[in-house]
Amino acid sequence: MTDDSERGHGRTGKGAAAVLRTASVAAGVAAAALLVVDFRLTGPAGRQVLAVALTAAFVSTCAGAASGLTDRLMRPAVRRARRLLAQEPDPWGPDREFFAPVRRLMLLGALQTLAGVLVLLTVYPLALWAGVRICGAAGLPARLTGTWPVFVSGLLVAAVATTASTFLALFRRRTGRAAARSLAAVLLNAAALALASLVLDGIRLDPAPGWRQALALCAAAALFMLPRITLSLPVPGIASIVLVAYHCLLLWLICAAFACADPRLHADGLWPLAGAAALMWAAEWPARLAAGRARGAAARPAPALPDPFPPDHGFPSGPLY
Repeated sequence: MTDDSERGHGRTGKGAAAVLRTASVAAGVAAAALLVVDFRLTGPAGRQVLAVALTAAFVSTCAGAASGLTDRLMRPAVRRARRLLAQEPDPWGPDREFFAPVRRLMLLGALQTLAGVLVLLTVYPLALWAGVRICGAAGLPARLTGTWPVFVSGLLVAAVATTASTFLALFRRRTGRAAARSLAAVLLNAAALALASLVLDGIRLDPAPGWRQALALCAAAALFMLPRITLSLPVPGIASIVLVAYHCLLLWLICAAFACADPRLHADGLWPLAGAAALMWAAEWPARLAAGRARGAAARPAPALPDPFPPDHGFPSGPLY
């Protein structure tokens, strides 16, 4: 009876997670259809909602299957490397054998990151293109043409779906604080990009209704947060310079991707681009500081309990006196 109830709860949890993931992808599909010029949904609202739901279900299934396949392929190697790391090393052995488990874990982590990037750059655009074709075959009003619009639409779906899933994680007790920090970083980046378009001459957003401009800024901020990296170097200030340069390159790629979007985000010149990247880096600073404090608090060891029976002489004689 207990086993059956546990299995039922497990299946219910997996079903709820799949529904939430599909809802997040549906938000990404709707945002891409509103922003990308060559991705359009026409016809009555009910048929548009049905097309978004069908496309989102297909994209979510394909992305989940690809991620699950890569995890399943990498899991035995990761377990083997962790088992080797847990074993007591030979202190008289060569350094190559001593650090071999650490190198193996680092290599596997890099391979997992590369697999995630490949899923992002290939599975999402291809699944979105196939989902739109399925909608067209079913008689639903969906149209997506062009290689570059397909690629940009897939990236927008992944970025907005990630942000939407972060918003949904706000209502969970375990992940609420981390989700609030991530969502605050996205909103701060969107606000900094809006400020840059107001105060910098080379950064501008095409005229459009206010809600479309807000959607474009939030989508650009979501794309900006998609390849999330952190960097710490021993020389003060160098890490900030490297991060601003990386943000400048990333913002230039986002502006290039918005060439097929409406409204379009423009960046004319290197210095306006660098100024916008610096503004976004500075605006995100409180969220990074809060995330660093949370990581430090999680890594801090628990305080040692005092010894209830200290020795008579009063001098330390062990870990607890």
